[in-house]
Formats: sequence, C-alpha cells, structure tokens
Amino acid sequence: MVGQYGRTSRYLEVFVTAVLRFRIPVLIGVFLCTALLGWQLQYLKFDTSNEGFLHEDDPYLKTYNHFREEFGRDDFLVLAIYSETLYSIETLDKLRALHEDLLDSVPFLEDITSLINVRDVRGEGDTLLVDDLLPRTPTRSGELAELRERVLGNPLYINNLVSEDGNYTAILLQSQVYGGEPEGDLFSGFDEPSAENNDGGDFPEQAYLSDLENDLFVEAVHEVVARHQDPFFQISAAGPPVNLHAIKYYMQKDAFTFMKLALLVIGGCLFLMFRRTSGVILPLMLVGLSLISTVGLMTLLGISFKLPTTMLPSFILTVGVGASIHVLSLTYQNIRHGKARHDAIVAAYGHSGIALMMTSLTTSAGLASFSMAKVAPIADLGIFSAIGVGISLIYTFTFLPAALSLLPLKPAVPEKLADRGPIDRLLKAVAAFSISHHLLVLTCAAVVVLLGLAGVSRVLFSHDGLEWLPEELGVRQATQLLDRELKGTVVLEMVLDTGRENGLYDRATLLDIERLMAELVDDYADHEVPIGKALSITTLLKEIHQALHGNDPAFYKIPDNEKLIPQEFLLFTNTGSDDIDNLTDSQYRYARVTLKVPWQDALLYIPFISDVTDRFSDTFGSRTLEGGEPMQVAATGIMSLFGRIIHAAIYSAAQSYGIALVVITVMMILLIGNLKLGLISMIPNLTPIITVLGLMGWLGINLDMITMLIASIVIGLAVDDTIHFMYNFKRYYQQTGDLHVAVENTLMTAGRAMLTTSVVLSLGFFIFMFADMNIFFYFGLLTGSAVLLALGADLLLAPALMTLVINKEKKIQMSTPS
Repeated sequence: MVGQYGRTSRYLEVFVTAVLRFRIPVLIGVFLCTALLGWQLQYLKFDTSNEGFLHEDDPYLKTYNHFREEFGRDDFLVLAIYSETLYSIETLDKLRALHEDLLDSVPFLEDITSLINVRDVRGEGDTLLVDDLLPRTPTRSGELAELRERVLGNPLYINNLVSEDGNYTAILLQSQVYGGEPEGDLFSGFDEPSAENNDGGDFPEQAYLSDLENDLFVEAVHEVVARHQDPFFQISAAGPPVNLHAIKYYMQKDAFTFMKLALLVIGGCLFLMFRRTSGVILPLMLVGLSLISTVGLMTLLGISFKLPTTMLPSFILTVGVGASIHVLSLTYQNIRHGKARHDAIVAAYGHSGIALMMTSLTTSAGLASFSMAKVAPIADLGIFSAIGVGISLIYTFTFLPAALSLLPLKPAVPEKLADRGPIDRLLKAVAAFSISHHLLVLTCAAVVVLLGLAGVSRVLFSHDGLEWLPEELGVRQATQLLDRELKGTVVLEMVLDTGRENGLYDRATLLDIERLMAELVDDYADHEVPIGKALSITTLLKEIHQALHGNDPAFYKIPDNEKLIPQEFLLFTNTGSDDIDNLTDSQYRYARVTLKVPWQDALLYIPFISDVTDRFSDTFGSRTLEGGEPMQVAATGIMSLFGRIIHAAIYSAAQSYGIALVVITVMMILLIGNLKLGLISMIPNLTPIITVLGLMGWLGINLDMITMLIASIVIGLAVDDTIHFMYNFKRYYQQTGDLHVAVENTLMTAGRAMLTTSVVLSLGFFIFMFADMNIFFYFGLLTGSAVLLALGADLLLAPALMTLVINKEKKIQMSTPS
C-alpha cells in the first residue's frame, strides 16, 4: 500500500509540474469554463412550491396534477376581513370595492369568491334561480337584517365565507393552474393533445403556474389589500400561496446573508492562519470559481433553487476551501525550509495530494448519498454538492498551483511563527492525555454514545413551513387567525371514481358520501386535525333540492326519489352556473370531496390522511355500479402533498444514512488498506453524529427538510480528519514502532491542518444561525457543533482507540509461545 501511495504521489507531482509549465493556458481554460457556466446564472430560478419537493414522476404528484387539470387549484389565497359592522351598507360597499379591485388588478386569477358573488340557490315556484348573493348592496335596514339571517343560515357559507359568529368574512382567490398568458382563450374549453401523446409535437405541454407568476399573483393581492385596509375594515391574507411567497422571500434573503458571512468568516480565518495576501485571495478565488461553475451547471440543467439547495453556495464556499488550506500550508512551510517556489508547490502536492483526493471522495460520497432521495431538492442538493466538491478538487489541482506559481512567495518573518507555539503545546498535551488516559477517554465516549442512542429514539420528523418563518411575521398571525375564525386554510381532496358515466346519479353512493363527511366532521371535532368544513357535490344537490321545495330547510337533503337526481342537476346546469364543474366532471363519474382543516405540522396529517382514505376505501373500494368498473378512491390536494413530503423525507433520511455509512466504511477500509483499522476508524466518525442526533431528541428539535441532512453531511466531513489521522499515524508507527511518537507526530503535522479546517468548517456552518428562518438556525448550530465534536473525536478518541488496539496486540504477542 505504501508503495502504491508512493507511485501515486509521483504521478501527482508529474501532473502538477505540467500544470506549472503550462500555467497560462491552464488559467485561461479554467476562467473560460467558469465564464461559460457563469453565463447561465442569468437564468437561475427559485422554486418554493410544494410540488417542487417531489420528483416529476412521483405518483402522488401525478395524481395531484391530474386533479388540478380536472378541478383547478385547491390552494386558495384567503383574505379574512373583520368588521364589527359587517352587515352594514358602508362595510358591504367596501367589500364590493375590494372584490372588484382584486378582479381587475390581480394577474393569473382564475376565480374569486366572496359574499358579493357566491352562489345563491333559491326557488320561486317551480323555477330554480341561481344568482350572486349580492348583485347589489341592500339599502334598507330590513334587507340588511334579512341578508345576515340568510348568510348565517346557509351551511355552505359557514366556515367557508363567514365565521360562525358573523364577524369575519372571507374572499377566496384561486390562481390559474397554468402559467404564461392569463387564461381565457377562445378555444380554452377544447382539449388539445399533450406533448406526451402527440407524436408530431405541434401542441407543446402547457407549463404550470411558475414560482415567479405566483409571486406576481400574491404581490398584486398585497397591493390591493394595502389600498383598502383601514382600522374598521381589517384585512388579513393567508393560505399556501402567501406562505410560499414569504418562504421564498426569506429563503433568498438568507441565501445572500450566508454567502456574505461565509466569505467574511473564511477570509478572516485564512488571514489569521497565513498572514499572507495570497493565502486569503487564492482560496477565495478558488471557491468562488467552484461556486459559479456548480450553480451555472445546475442552471444549465434546468434545476431551480429550492429551500434545501439554498445552502449550496455557502456549503461549497466552506467545504471547498479545505483542500487549498492544506496545499498552501505545506507550500509556505516548504518555502520556509529553503525550497524554490515551483519545487515547494510540487512537493506540497506530492505530500498531500493523495489525502486531498481521499477526503474529496469521502465528502462527495456522504453528499451523494442524497442523490436517490424521494424529496427532489434533497436529491438536487446531494448531487450538486458532490459535483461542487469535485469541481473544487479539480480547480485545486489546476487553478491553485498555476496561480500560486505566478506570485512572489517570500519566507514568513520568523517572529510571525512564534504564535504557533501554543497550538503545538496544545496538540502535544492532547496526544499525551489520549494515550495515558485512553480507558477514561473510551469510557466517557461510550457513555456519551449510549445517551445519544437514547435520545435518537426520541427524534421526530417535521414539515411545517410556517414554523420556519419569524414568529412576528404577518402571514403566521393571519394563518392562525383564519384557522381560528374560519376553521382552516389547508384541504385534503378525496376523489371518488364511481367507475361509470353518470355514476353520481346513484343515490346510495351520494348518501354514503354525505354520511362519511358527517361522520368525519363529528369524529375529528376535538382532534389535533379538526375538520372545519366538508364540501362535495352532495352539498350542491341539497341546496338545489331545498330550493325546489319552497326553500324549506327540511328539504336540505339528498332527494328520496333517485330519479330526481339527474333532473335537479340538469336544472342547475341550465341556469348557466358553472359551480358544478368544481365538484364533478362533465360525465358525472368523478366526485370531489373537500375536507378543510387548520394548518398543522405535516406529521399530524399522515395518520389523518390514512384514516380518511381507509374509510372511503372501506365504503367504496369493493363496490361496482351496474355496467361499470370497480370504484376507486384517491387522496390528493395540498395536504396529501405535505404528507407525501414528510413520508419521503423519513425514507430519504434513512436511505441516505445507510448509503453514506456503508459506502464510506468500505472506502475507509480500502483507503487505509486494513479491515480492522478501517472499521475502528469509523467509531470517531459515528460518535459525533449519534451525539448530535441524541441531543436533538433530548431537546425536542425535530428532523425537518434541513436538519435531516446533518448526519450524512457530517459523516462525509468528519471522515476527512480521520483519514488524515489514520494515514499519518500508520506511516509514523511503521517508521518508529513507538505509539506515543506516532500519535504526537501525527497531531503535530496532520493535527494542525485538521484543527484549522475544522474551525473553518464549523464557523462556516455556524453562520446559518444568523438566518431569519429558524430551519437554518438549528442546522447551523447542530452541524457546526458536530464538526467540532468530530475534531475532538479524532484528536482524543482515535488515539485512545489505537492505544487500546496496539496494547492488546502486544499482549497477545507476548502471551504467544515462540
């Protein structure tokens, strides 16, 4: 193995020598490649949509897309309006003005519903009338009182457009499903072949409403609200579109904060370490070029920036600088020892090149373990972080030596080296303590691991976008207000396929839908996920039936005579209202059942969705209408996406941890060249991860979209120091045969670089604590702490383990008869 490393080192020296010889063409090539990829940054896009968390071929996303294409969007933007005199002429005029301003000013608006235009189904004799509730504002007190009574007496309006106490009313705004030009084309009602079904390609598939278009939609609403807001007409905006808009704003803001702080921290650490201009400028240029190339490649491939990938820039800046620190440290050291500039550079790569390649491989392996994640942005982060580390390594072997050879490198002033004494003394003391008290170190580590494992069992997953935002933010308060007063801002959509055309004319099916809705509302009344409103085609049918019987509330029910059902639907359709299109398809085969609930952590939605789905499946799953196919039930909607995301996150975390552990363990065994030492070397890598995950459990910090990354990232980074320690320790022990000397020499050489890179890494992660979104705060705190714990494990635990192993081997050798 040593001979193989020697040959590889010589190859690396030959390669770097060639780079130095052709340094100008090399630098031109690096800058040209970076410029070409950097040109793509103008097309960089951000995507905070819930759909963006899932891969395009995810079955849950496909079901959701089919639902949107048939029924439109279910993630409404909701405006809640409070007025103590809601049913007054002045307030109703303000409501009408707001409604009309929204209708005129908001782009990509598909539908708007308020008390102004909500359907009012009434009967006059044998005539069914469907009109807007308020075609005009009442002018007499008697009419206002009658209006209030009608509104509060209509089950459709309660907890949908008005609160139960009548003090709040809502405006529901539905954005378009598709982006581009606002809908309304003359031929928009005709079906066109999609791209996947059209061999000729004449009809390209229409794109869904983009993140940018959602921004325009939400911002226009905010502008209109600002024009109509006053102390006696208080308007609050909430709903998924508003929440996602706020998340995107803070995501972009935090991304730029991270980059600025990362550059500041890295630059400061480099200056304190090297006290040279080249020691600061060159590493920053290297990671800057790596970042531009990586993000440019990401944009070129059409990958948008999403919440987890917000960390990518600062991550590449922080991690990518480590290799250049090792090279510069050795180069400056060689120059101090009298070597010429080019010889010093070549010798630095000959000494550390293998280790740099090893650490880049293990770091990339830890990151790439996310590449198969079912959560799309997590997979993107894993893939492009690994690519970024690879690009950084390539630039370390090309740009760095070429640029370094062009600079005048003078030996450091001796006085400036004196301050290294305390670090040397510290490392020597650590080496002595870890050997002489190795049993104490191992015992303490075992206790910490056991406590950590106990805490790991308490860790829960979480996905709550509102909890990521600052508490004082208006959207959080508005969501809480709407959940309290209007009983929910999130919906679960159940779609029943009756299996045949006109299947919804079957009275038994409609009765079962109605029964299930009533049971669910009652059963979940005091639940963590209470159902504030349940709507379906049966709601509309009951309205029609009541209207056709003199508006008598006693007839607010499914018709007793099944033959009346298609007739009543036909009468409603003939009124010109298109409300039925939101509840069923044109063939009356599919029924949409909407269950509205408050915004909660998605973890709570999983059992709720499962129970609701089971109830619908138990009722309809074994049923077949005459002449039709077996009935089928599907759960979809925003809540279903939330549930899928958290389920995918749990699966992805377990998968990535397993992949990272197995791959890195195998790599350690192969790189060290010894099965036993390779397995033992994983103990210092796993200890900080178990400790941090255990702390999360004991402190009640949940695993979310960001903190779930900690383990795989840390194991990929922690193993870097372990490689440096084990590789150097093995070499020094083979040379001297003295355990104490081997550990001390290892810490005096590799230990200094381990200390520096770990400090830079930990500070690079601690900058996430300055984020406005607390989802990044905990990630920065825990990951930075884990990096420092990993350093401590390599400085203390690794030598203690080697002491135990070697002492045991000596005892075995002494007890073996010669």
